[in-house]
Amino acid sequence: MNAQEMYEQAMHELAAKISLIRSGDLVCDHPIKQGDNYGTSCSICGERLAGYGYNARDFSLPCLHEWWPTGDGLHEVCTFCESVRQADT
Repeated sequence: MNAQEMYEQAMHELAAKISLIRSGDLVCDHPIKQGDNYGTSCSICGERLAGYGYNARDFSLPCLHEWWPTGDGLHEVCTFCESVRQADT
């Protein structure tokens, strides 16, 4: 088998796996993620992983917060919706 045939076989197997994931027959482990200032989503199955999801258009869903510390050490802020909470101490 030459390199071109190996590449085509690998791409065929990948397409089959993606099809099974999207149909719900195979659980996605979210190997490829895409993110922006709205959130992060899985590029394979489309599941929203953080914030409002990648390239969000629907903000009626609750934010899946991703907390980061503020400079004061007492609070944390969500990267996506900018909600603030007290830091766990």
